[in-house]
Amino acid sequence: MCNMNYLAEKYYDEILETAADMVKIPSVSGSEKAMAEYTVKKMQDLGYDEVRVDRYGNVIGLIKGSGGGKSTMYNCHLDVVDPGPVENWKYPPYGGKIAEGRLWGRGASDTKATFAIQIYTPYILKKENLLPKGDIYVVGVVHEETTGFGSMNMAADGFLTDFAVVGEATENELGIASRGRIVVLVNAIGKSCHASVPHTGINPFDFFAKFLPALRKYEPKADELFGFSTLTPTKIVSSESGTNLVPSSVTLCIDYRSVPSETDSEIIAKISAIANECLSEGMKVEVTRMTCDVTCYNGLTEVGMFGEPSYAISPEHILVKAAQKALEEVYKHSVPIKPWAFATDCGHFSNKGVAVIGFSPAELKKCHTVEDSMDLKMFKDGIAGNLAIANSISNIEK
Repeated sequence: MCNMNYLAEKYYDEILETAADMVKIPSVSGSEKAMAEYTVKKMQDLGYDEVRVDRYGNVIGLIKGSGGGKSTMYNCHLDVVDPGPVENWKYPPYGGKIAEGRLWGRGASDTKATFAIQIYTPYILKKENLLPKGDIYVVGVVHEETTGFGSMNMAADGFLTDFAVVGEATENELGIASRGRIVVLVNAIGKSCHASVPHTGINPFDFFAKFLPALRKYEPKADELFGFSTLTPTKIVSSESGTNLVPSSVTLCIDYRSVPSETDSEIIAKISAIANECLSEGMKVEVTRMTCDVTCYNGLTEVGMFGEPSYAISPEHILVKAAQKALEEVYKHSVPIKPWAFATDCGHFSNKGVAVIGFSPAELKKCHTVEDSMDLKMFKDGIAGNLAIANSISNIEK
């Protein structure tokens, strides 16, 4: 294998400058236009064979392989979470400041610095006469932080490669599984009346007096990586704004964190069964998945779903084995495989048959915090790691 550490050193300054430029671009979910435009131009400047923007605003770049190898998608998201009050930051959230051995700013760890590495990975391989057999796509998706909307629709529309590498934080180790998330709405429907004559109505709160204790009997599934799935009531909303009315309906939100062995439809069915057992005369209940309208930066508005499917890939899969071996050859030490504790976009693609792993130099503890930053030593190692992975897995024959 070519010395990927040498190539990481050679291109380090250029990639770091790109990462800093990206951090300087505000791109809160729904406002990714400037970030998308920057990405398109960067890919074009680097000589990508194809660069396009799909109907959702996702940016898709392609560097074609020499032929006969597995195709791979490198996936990061264009959007970031809101930085909150600027005064809480040590360095400006959109400053892209390089100090104290780190790149600072919103999105540095989640996932802009990693995305800069991904964009350069196939370019470097091609320039250094290491073009692999398989096609390499590099994708920046929209609305990952809100609903996973970009990846969800890419997968649903059939944009599927043989392999995928998702750039969520793994500290230069390999991610092979992630929890899923679904927000379940339990809507109890009764009959409104004035609170002074409650006997003339049907109070949905009476349903929840039975349902919440019964929900404790829910039997979660277990997984050897994650333990048990969890369900947590988080919010309750009444149909009435006043305090002197029995509401016509009351809705409870349940945050459910799933393990890879269960499906969203199975979860909803089990909660529905418990809810139906708690009904009394005249009461109705609806159990659904929470959705919301998503407006993309290009004006497209469609329905998105809160949460992502769970995902897992076998540690014995050829993709995992090849990536792990490539990293260990570069780093000269063992590289652990591990699950993410949080939800990722991986499930959207793995559910459609794509073999997915995660790799990034970012640290989870920095994501979504006012200390959002990328350690520069880990960043350089991440360049070498991405090059090694791409050189290995994209040469696996079809």
